[in-house]
Amino acid sequence: MLVLVAGAGPRSTAGPTGPADCGADVPGLTRMTVAVGHGVVLHVAVGGPTGPTDPRASPPVVLLHGFPETWRTWRSVATDLLTDHRVVVPDLRGVGCSSVAPAGTDAYDKRTLGGDLAELAGALDLPPAVVVGHDMGAMTAFAWARTRPDQVERLVLSGGGIPGHGLAELGPEHLTTFAAPPGVVAARVGDDVRGFLARFVGDPAVTASGSLDDAVRAYSRPGRLDAALGQYRALARDAAVEGPDPTPLPMPVTTIEGEGAGVPGISTRTVRALAPRLREVVVPAAGHYVQEDRPADVAAAIRAAGSAQP
Repeated sequence: MLVLVAGAGPRSTAGPTGPADCGADVPGLTRMTVAVGHGVVLHVAVGGPTGPTDPRASPPVVLLHGFPETWRTWRSVATDLLTDHRVVVPDLRGVGCSSVAPAGTDAYDKRTLGGDLAELAGALDLPPAVVVGHDMGAMTAFAWARTRPDQVERLVLSGGGIPGHGLAELGPEHLTTFAAPPGVVAARVGDDVRGFLARFVGDPAVTASGSLDDAVRAYSRPGRLDAALGQYRALARDAAVEGPDPTPLPMPVTTIEGEGAGVPGISTRTVRALAPRLREVVVPAAGHYVQEDRPADVAAAIRAAGSAQP
């Protein structure tokens, strides 16, 4: 079921049903859309306990996808966490059934995306949360934690580095090639979105789980591949903002990395100098898409991050 939250601000009331082709429903999660300002509307799945809970014992968990992913990359992890945590799983700006950036702006820098999430948290009345980001989502999670530490109780990063803190030196080549001007990569891909994404992902678990099909459906929509690549085009701007700031993060940070990831330990290596309370988790028999390869282990690591003493 998809409920539209429409109107001028993020605290608006329920309205007509929104777009339905956003991936199959996940039991226990209700899908909705939330206006977060500047004409942007985020598609989000929410579930878990709704009654009074002690947020210190069972804080909400926000799960942020990377590229080429949608909210559904987290479905197995989210289903596990639903038993004892409120779970929030959005499509980021430009992806899936969330809005693209306002016309003419290419506004996909990570602090802007983090601002979307800050508005989303306010609309949902979330207490300070465990914020988990994978791949490009890790960069947005970091930006959100940097700008709104009052909303981010714990930060969990997986498979994504921090712009301006070693990402350019350690990151894979596609961080540069995907940052071509708007339209260039999408024109090169043409109609072969499935072939492009399948070659890029290269993880049998992503194909077997149906996440590749989800991504093909999401990124084949007109303009959507180019919108998603806006996060890569923004990396130089992100680095210019984050690089000069050596201030330590005030919250505990956990990194979750697959032992077989293409760039081993990229989250750990780029956040270490900024995270005085850093805990590292390496998941065996897992690659870059650790949430697909070993979802139970990832859910356990997120629970541990949420319950660890500050």
